[in-house]
Amino acid sequence: MPTSSFLRRSVTQGLFVLTVLVLWAFASLHSSTETFMPPPWVVAQAFWQFLVSGELFWKMYFTLQAIAMGLLISLVLAALLNTMAFLSVRAAYGVELITTIMHPMPSVAMIPLVIIWVGIGFQGTVALTVNSCLWPLLLNSYTGFRAVHKTYLEVGRNIGLRGVHLIRAVMIPASLPYLLAGLKVAWARSWRTVVAAEMVFGTTSQSEGIGWFIFEALQYVDFSQILSGILVIIIVGVLMERGFFETLERHTIVKWGMARQ
Repeated sequence: MPTSSFLRRSVTQGLFVLTVLVLWAFASLHSSTETFMPPPWVVAQAFWQFLVSGELFWKMYFTLQAIAMGLLISLVLAALLNTMAFLSVRAAYGVELITTIMHPMPSVAMIPLVIIWVGIGFQGTVALTVNSCLWPLLLNSYTGFRAVHKTYLEVGRNIGLRGVHLIRAVMIPASLPYLLAGLKVAWARSWRTVVAAEMVFGTTSQSEGIGWFIFEALQYVDFSQILSGILVIIIVGVLMERGFFETLERHTIVKWGMARQ
């Protein structure tokens, strides 16, 4: 990204954040009680205590472990199913049907089945995460493979590529914008699902994730702790978007001319 565009975006977004903080402080100062509307500096103090106590790192480790495992399993399953769909027309029909059914399905609707089939706690959280991540990954990869221009396929076949080798050398690079978009959606869905699952399962399984931290703070009506937990989610989300995904896109699809900066 050009320096001028980067600075313009940073200044604009910085002013937006500053405006939100000013409005937040104004609302909290004019609120009848600080219990339900703590000012930004109180939340910042709670966040700092959460950080220096070391509790933040343990909570984040537990949550990110569930997210990483769910994403990894989803990536493997999506790769296998999409490969089968590319190699077999009948498998493609099956992938289309199951994606149509499962992609709009809210993960919370699967909680009763997960409790019965898998159980509560960490394994249940991972199962729900797989359910929320698999379908956007599969849908985007399947759509991306179908969008690859037939000229690329013909060139690959002309140099002797077939089956899995054609997928690895031609299909994946050509459909990378779709794959990255699916990964970003899956990452966002995994956060929502894991935090919600920790709130649901934490009561009976002694969960240690950030979702349970927020839910536990609610039991004590500690809104500064609740907001500090939400702040952690925001910070990690921004770091992943700006630090990981934008860097990955800049060195791949933007560099190769497949997307605009």
